[in-house]
Amino acid sequence: MVHTFTQAFPFAFRLYDKTSGRSKIDLAIEMLSSLKGKRAQPVYVLVDSWYLSQALIEACLKQGFHVIAMLKTNRILYPKGIAIQAKEFARYIEPNDTRLVTVGNERYRVYRYEGALNGLDDAVVLLAWKADQPMTPDHLHVILSTDRELSDEDILRYYAQRWTTECFFRQAKDQLKLDGYRVRHVRAVKRYWVVVLLACVYSIAEFQQDISSGLELLRSRKGHSVVEFIYDAAKQDIPIDVIKKQLHVA
Repeated sequence: MVHTFTQAFPFAFRLYDKTSGRSKIDLAIEMLSSLKGKRAQPVYVLVDSWYLSQALIEACLKQGFHVIAMLKTNRILYPKGIAIQAKEFARYIEPNDTRLVTVGNERYRVYRYEGALNGLDDAVVLLAWKADQPMTPDHLHVILSTDRELSDEDILRYYAQRWTTECFFRQAKDQLKLDGYRVRHVRAVKRYWVVVLLACVYSIAEFQQDISSGLELLRSRKGHSVVEFIYDAAKQDIPIDVIKKQLHVA
């Protein structure tokens, strides 16, 4: 996704082909490797727990990118050199061991761990709970940052930018049937994907709103056009069969 101050547009996507012999991690690393050139600002790669791997982290660090990622709660940490799962370690954390952090409209209780975890000698791991929820393993969020200089607020604020990607896929599936198409040939899938992306970009750009609001306005505009067409045709005494044919309902 590419972000402006107020909107997020689909930008660069690649088709994952199980028959290619490459994993999704390999594909992600290949896409990251295509980002060349020096940058004046630091780059943060935001990763969900399913994509996070040692190979991906190493590929990012090799290019000078930092990683901010969601960790699974069973990830092993080493507080005071003792190996323990994050969710088990969290049981020993009391509210007065945390600090309140505000990100957008949400407040979190955050415990900051700095040290080793499997695959990394030194990183920051935040154990966070929404302030209005109990501090139990069921409500625990574990976030990794390879940049130890970032504050708790910045780590959570940066990672929250991933939410637009989650929203995009949910809206594409629910409203544009991304997970309900019937085509199977690779070329047909790619063509359908192009149509989905065009519909998303057009609905966002045309109405300066999010995908859902833009699509709603587009469908409303189409409905008005159909009603106006039938009204004008009726005033001109055009036969009903001709109108049905024009609307492809004959």
